Amino acid sequence: MRMVRKGFTLVELLVVIAIIGILVGLLLPAVQAAREAARRMSCSNNLRQVGLALQNFESANKFFPPARVDALVGYPVTELNIVPDSTTGPITHGPGIFLLPFMEQQPLYSQYNLRASWNNPVNATAIATFIPGLLCPSSPQRMLDTGNAPSSTAAPKWQAAPSDYSIANGVNGKLGLAPYNLMKPVPGYDPTNPSTDATQYTGAILPMSTISSFTTGMSPPFYNKRPKSRLANILDGTSNTFAWVEDAGRPMLYRRMTAIPSSRASGAGWADPDSEFWVDGFTDDGVTSLGPCAMNCNSSNELYSFHGAGCHASMCDGSVRFMSANTPVSIIAAWVSSQLGEIAPLDE
Repeated sequence: MRMVRKGFTLVELLVVIAIIGILVGLLLPAVQAAREAARRMSCSNNLRQVGLALQNFESANKFFPPARVDALVGYPVTELNIVPDSTTGPITHGPGIFLLPFMEQQPLYSQYNLRASWNNPVNATAIATFIPGLLCPSSPQRMLDTGNAPSSTAAPKWQAAPSDYSIANGVNGKLGLAPYNLMKPVPGYDPTNPSTDATQYTGAILPMSTISSFTTGMSPPFYNKRPKSRLANILDGTSNTFAWVEDAGRPMLYRRMTAIPSSRASGAGWADPDSEFWVDGFTDDGVTSLGPCAMNCNSSNELYSFHGAGCHASMCDGSVRFMSANTPVSIIAAWVSSQLGEIAPLDE
C-alpha cells in the first residue's frame, strides 16, 4: 500500500517562514505610516481646538489671551484683574492657564489661583496636571518639567506638566543682519542697543508683562507693555499669522530626533511663563544657534515636532497649517510677524 505523506518538509517550512517574514517586512512600514498619519491628524485636531479656544477667548474679552503675564508690585495687569501687592509679591503666569475654560478644563481653571504665581505651592497640583489636548500623540515624552536637566537628581524646583504647543511671537533680530542675512531686518532693532530688544516681539500674541533685562535689569525693564492683542491689529492677515505652534518634546532637549538626556529645553509647562519663544534658528546639525534651520533641528524653544516632514501651526483665524521642515527662515519670520507686511507663499 502506498503511504500518504503528511505535514511539511523542513525546506517547505523554511520557505513559508521566509515568505511570511517578507510579507511582515513589507507590511510594517505601511502600518507605521498609517499610525503616524493618525497621530498627525490627532495633533492637527489638538491645535484646531487651541485655535477655537483662542477665538472664543477673544470673542468674550475682545483681545487674545497673553503670551505670558509678569505683574510686579506697581505694575498690575488690570485687564486680567492681576494686581500684586506687598503680600503677594510678583505674579507670573504662562499662556496655557487662560485657555483652560475654553478647552473643557473649567474645573482645573477653578483650582488654579491667579492671585499667586504659576509655581507657587498653592498651584502645585494644578500645574502638574497633564492636559491631553496640549500633547501631541507623536511626542515620545510625557515627563514633568522640574526646572532641572531631565537627568538631574537634584530636588525639583517645581513640577509642571508639559505642553507640546506654544507661542512663537518673535524672531531673533540678528537673523536679519550680517553675517546671517536670512530674513528682512526687524525695524528698529539694533543689537548694540539693549533698549531696542523688545522690537523682536513681532508676533500677534504678546506678553502683558514687565520683564527684566539681562543687561539693564529693571532700570528700565526689557519689556514693559500691556498690549491687548486684537484681531484688528493683525495687519498681515489672520490666516497668514501664527497663533500657537508645535514645540514638542520639552523639557527633554532633542537635536534632529535624538534626545540629549543631560540637557533641558526650558518653558515646557503649559503654565510656565517661559513657554513662549522667539525663533532663533540653528545650524543644520541642531547644535549651534543662530542658523538657517528654523524647524525640527533643535527643540529648545524652536518649532519642533516628531512628524518628520514638518510642523503644525494654529493660525490667528483658527485654521491649522502643516509647514514643511524645509521652510526658510524668511518665510517663518513672515508667518510670525503680524504687522511687518511680509507675504508668505501659500504653497509653503
